[in-house]
Amino acid sequence: NPKFRKKMIVKFLRNALNRLRGEVSTEWLAARGMKVGKNFARQTGVILDPHHCELITIGDDVTIAPRAYILCHDASTQIFLGRTKTAPVTIGDRVFIGAGAMIMPGVTIGSDVVIGAGSLVTKSIPSNSLAVGHPARVVGTLDQYLKKCKEQNNW
Repeated sequence: NPKFRKKMIVKFLRNALNRLRGEVSTEWLAARGMKVGKNFARQTGVILDPHHCELITIGDDVTIAPRAYILCHDASTQIFLGRTKTAPVTIGDRVFIGAGAMIMPGVTIGSDVVIGAGSLVTKSIPSNSLAVGHPARVVGTLDQYLKKCKEQNNW
């Protein structure tokens, strides 16, 4: 089937290009233990810790914007203690993680959460939250944020 062959060639080339950029596919990570829900949108340049991907759990309807990182390890202790710290990262349902955000080891992000662009998430974020900053902190509820967006844009 020529359509199937073309689709497979495009997939192969896309995966090869991503590997050259240091990215591995979501399928590759899932095959190695990462748990991913339905409707996961991973945009360009997103790094999901490939060496500890089995510690990552991502819920349904999650979008991760370009150049965001999810790390499950902290190698800062390696040269001093001879080992790397690892901890799981869990992301709930209906979560948006903004461009350039970093999610650090041991963080749980609840459901219905927006993480602002460039945020450094070092502590867990409860459900129904808007979290921004470096380090990230909760600045309001998602409900408040969405209400404000609707008012400002006359939706």
